[in-house]
Amino acid sequence: MRENNSRFELYRKSPLYQLFISLMIIIGIGLTLTIILSIPGKLIFGSDLTVFTKSTTVLSENDFAFLRYILIIQDISLLLIPSIVIMLMMRSDPALSLTELKIPQLKEVGFVFILALCLFPITSFTGQINANMHLPDFLSGVEKWMVEKEDYASNVINQVMVSPTLGIMILNLFIIAILPAIAEEFVFRGVFQKIFYKLFRSGHLAVWFTAFLFSALHFQFFGFVPRFILGLVFGYLFFWSGTLWLPVISHFVNNAFPVILAYIQGMEKMSVPPDVPLWQQAIILPLPVTIGMIILLYFRNKKKIVMRLR
Repeated sequence: MRENNSRFELYRKSPLYQLFISLMIIIGIGLTLTIILSIPGKLIFGSDLTVFTKSTTVLSENDFAFLRYILIIQDISLLLIPSIVIMLMMRSDPALSLTELKIPQLKEVGFVFILALCLFPITSFTGQINANMHLPDFLSGVEKWMVEKEDYASNVINQVMVSPTLGIMILNLFIIAILPAIAEEFVFRGVFQKIFYKLFRSGHLAVWFTAFLFSALHFQFFGFVPRFILGLVFGYLFFWSGTLWLPVISHFVNNAFPVILAYIQGMEKMSVPPDVPLWQQAIILPLPVTIGMIILLYFRNKKKIVMRLR
């Protein structure tokens, strides 16, 4: 039985082989499941994948229901299921449980919650700077295309985030916060960061490269910098703590806050950019940056202590 299991293990394979097989699993399982599971959605909601090419102003309620359905299917099919399969294949011993899913201490969960709150002013500040960046004139066509894609993605998310009732808000929390936090952290930190760590033989390079991919693959160009910062924080949380649940919690808080705010305030107020000059935002940044660094240093120092005791 052990010989049969070894045929499908990735632990002893080279990092490049692990990366190739992981991509094949994600593409193969992800696309297959997405196509299969989209069929019931078409029958139930009377919509199809052309909703992604339509203007949000012409989408019906059934179209938005189908969008929510597809967002769920994509996270489960393209990210969550493949990442669990890959992590199981990368265990050193098939009899062992996934060490990446060890339960963190309650106080560490509290630290990560505070850290996530500290990230909001940082990502807001860098996000506004990022949004005001412009490409050179000879790339104006590319910039126009990027703006159109960014606006469309924002419009879709804003429409999906509309929460007229508490039930819809809870559903949106699942779609926008809970499921993406688990699925994205499992695949980016649980799979790719571990592979890049073996490939580069450097935890820091693995964290930074994974954060770059994490931000780039969202295809929201004018939010690249703040998402890259989030990727760095999530990556170091996993690298220093050894558990995926801490970056999952931080990721969840980051996504859940605007969903809850949209329910309380309404999307109209949420869509209005903050009327605070950048220089005033910069003045308060040292406080959340300092608190965030102290929390991250706690996890780094704890890992050093654990390594010395081994």
